[in-house]
Amino acid sequence: MAWVPDVWRRATRRLRHFPTMVVIGNDRAAVGELYASLSCHPRCFAAARPIDYFSLHPGKSVSWYRSKFPLAIRVARKRGHVLEASHSYLATPSALRLMRQVLPKTRVVALVNDPVERAYSHYLHRRVNAGETRSFAACVAEEFRSGKLTPRLGSTLQPKAAPMLGYVSRGYYAFQLELLLKLYPRNKVLVLDSGSFPSEMSGTCERVFNFMGLDHHDVQVMQSEPRGREAQRMDSNVATLLRAHYRPYDELLAEVVGQRFSWMPFSVAAAA
Repeated sequence: MAWVPDVWRRATRRLRHFPTMVVIGNDRAAVGELYASLSCHPRCFAAARPIDYFSLHPGKSVSWYRSKFPLAIRVARKRGHVLEASHSYLATPSALRLMRQVLPKTRVVALVNDPVERAYSHYLHRRVNAGETRSFAACVAEEFRSGKLTPRLGSTLQPKAAPMLGYVSRGYYAFQLELLLKLYPRNKVLVLDSGSFPSEMSGTCERVFNFMGLDHHDVQVMQSEPRGREAQRMDSNVATLLRAHYRPYDELLAEVVGQRFSWMPFSVAAAA
């Protein structure tokens, strides 16, 4: 019966291993694809199911969270790593803070992708799966009217910083990563551009395995539609509006992380 494994997990929760690496990123940023590929490594152990503990279930006990992972003795035998993944931690400041309390020594892989493409992909997903009836232009306009964040660092460092879960605000990566890098040492955080997935998934996994101290392993790349196709169908006026809107946020992202990403134009200084 389906409930038996959960009963066993709860009974053995103190014998289970907390995650040693968490993959985080916003919705439509290929978090699930990378997580599945990494989990194929013989020394990687995945959670029992998607948990989203720090964002969606913070009221549950830490023991409940721990019960979702493999037995520590199994991990120790292979000198392995335990993985978790979430689409909602990165955009939820309270989730990142709680994650730091429960998992102070974990490694974190943070995925970002073109915020304009991400917003539209998120919209299309919700239109099909969550009953979104408004046009994308109407969604963007409404989010702008509700009060957008000023492109200024420090916004998410406040104790009660609001989550960024809207179509537009999920693309404010600079604020999200600023907090993450305040909570975890820089050498424990790997920031990746997921816009090239799945064509570069094998190389990306190899980079993550190195980050984790694991040996090489060939991964089976998941086949999916290239994410850029969705953005090509976006209304050009809305795309132009969003591209201009995100420009200062993208510059802050490059400042916070110390690198530029595939969707960003080279700066004038860099081009010179």
